[in-house]
Amino acid sequence: MSQLTDEQLAKKVQDGTVDAFGEIVERYEKPLARYIRRVTNQEQEEVEDLVQETLISGYENIQGFDSRQKFSSWIFRVAHNKCIDFFRKNKLKTTTTDEKEELIESSEKLIEDLEIEKEDKKMVWEAIEKLEVKYREVVTLYYFEDKSYEEISDVLRTTTSNIGVMMNRAKGKLRKLIITN
Repeated sequence: MSQLTDEQLAKKVQDGTVDAFGEIVERYEKPLARYIRRVTNQEQEEVEDLVQETLISGYENIQGFDSRQKFSSWIFRVAHNKCIDFFRKNKLKTTTTDEKEELIESSEKLIEDLEIEKEDKKMVWEAIEKLEVKYREVVTLYYFEDKSYEEISDVLRTTTSNIGVMMNRAKGKLRKLIITN
């Protein structure tokens, strides 16, 4: 089954081949965990719970997925909704030092776009943590999950032009936060 696209796997699940969802879990467990960790700033245990909730919800609602659309945008939308639910129920915590180091190392593309020195990687992540969630999500999806503006617009249910505006605002806020540190 592994040569099937995500959309084909989802269609198989919709048609009753429950085992196909296992392949979806294998493909998306780690990317969803990265996304959720970066957006929520939670420790690993909480992130794992949110990933589990996302995958369960994805499975339970798979009939609502249109196989002519991109599956990754759909499952990240489910994760987005779980993060929003989480924010409504809980106060935010910051990420652990080890997790920050990993995130800092993966910020090369963002550092280039912000036109700042590579030595400022730690400040970049600290600035990202201070962004409002809507900006943190856009930055995370684009720079760390390699999603296009179109895919991000599908996840966040807004226009691609609005994603561009949000990205520009996020980068402006990041530059300002980094300069004031």
